[in-house]
Amino acid sequence: MSADILPHTLLLATPALAAWFTAGLLAVLALRRPLRALAGPRCAYALWLLPLVAMLASLAAKLWPLAPLRWPALMQTVTVLAHAGSRTSAPVASLLPDWIGALLIGLWLFGSACALLVLLGRYAALRLALRVLPGDTLARHGVEGRHARLHIRRHPAGPALLWALRPLLLLPPDFERRFDATQRWQILHHELCHRAQGDAWWNLLAALLGALFWWHPLRRWAQRAFALDQELACDARLFTSRQRPSLRSYADTLLQAASTLPLPLGSGVSHPRQLKERIAMLAQPRASRARRSSAAALVLALLTGTAFAASHGMAPAPIPLTLGSPQSPVPVVGLTHDVPPRYPLDAVKKHEQGIVYLLILVGSEGHPLEIKQAMAPRTKPAQSLVAAAITAAAQWRFVPAQRDGKAVAAWVKVPIEFKLGDDADKLFKPAARS
Repeated sequence: MSADILPHTLLLATPALAAWFTAGLLAVLALRRPLRALAGPRCAYALWLLPLVAMLASLAAKLWPLAPLRWPALMQTVTVLAHAGSRTSAPVASLLPDWIGALLIGLWLFGSACALLVLLGRYAALRLALRVLPGDTLARHGVEGRHARLHIRRHPAGPALLWALRPLLLLPPDFERRFDATQRWQILHHELCHRAQGDAWWNLLAALLGALFWWHPLRRWAQRAFALDQELACDARLFTSRQRPSLRSYADTLLQAASTLPLPLGSGVSHPRQLKERIAMLAQPRASRARRSSAAALVLALLTGTAFAASHGMAPAPIPLTLGSPQSPVPVVGLTHDVPPRYPLDAVKKHEQGIVYLLILVGSEGHPLEIKQAMAPRTKPAQSLVAAAITAAAQWRFVPAQRDGKAVAAWVKVPIEFKLGDDADKLFKPAARS
């Protein structure tokens, strides 16, 4: 995809990205509790992949170059007309300038940059406040094996696992005085379960998504629900180990270790308000293997279906077009587009008309890979018409060219005619006063 159409493609991809992320988030918030009751908290925690998969699949469908050039390109011509002049063919709502969408995306990115700077500032302040005690290792606390090399730092927000290139285990300064030997064992192994699940990196991803979607009304609710599901999954992992603790002792440890201090990019024991739900979940009997397998298959089916729907579900049915070269051995037989070409508002006011010639490289999946303006003799269309033509063409989906029964890439020459009707002035005349 060339740099000329990248801003237009980004403008088109951003609303779909936000819509699919929101749809995945709503699905998770609706299904997490029933799935947890059916198969346990670990399946509910895996369900949080749904918004990420939906967003990435939608983004890939819009921006990813889908097909390489495997055959020599073939030039063909498809004619598209863009009319304005009546309220049915060119309503006022469709004549809004594209700078409004660009402004909204600019505000979104500016807010995301500010949220990311705040996150980095909080993380940097936390790292500067960490204390290092000589000889403070997991082996000194009775933990041996491959986890013994995990670095320990002291901070009042602990116990927690903090993201870093090599995750850090945070322990409170009074760790040895506040907790007895049994409680220390439970806390350490709980945090090691976080590390085994890769929660430090998942917390980094969740924090980055929170900065990206800073405006989202469900952001805080989703972050609290994600943190709770993460803790429940970690508790379930600990209670399936060979040296599982007793429920009463573990509940006392959770109550004593709960902290309300903010911890960016960290996995902690969680907020005290969530402890009641965590303790109640520990008292539930473990789901059978058949129910866990069924739930895992359901989560996998949801992820697969979401990825397919986000990448293919929004494409409309093809609209057949008349080709300029019907005898071509590699025909492009159809075209789809989300919206018709928009007649620019300033061009209608200035009565600008003309034909814009575009050269579009159509990939084997029917997506435009490159769009160029082709200069024709004795024609010099207005720049607003050229921008409108490129914006419309970036949305189109073609039925790809065929060679020997296989889809191939091909160049298509598209003349887009912008023509005003006789009643175009009526769109801008003020209503008569009574």
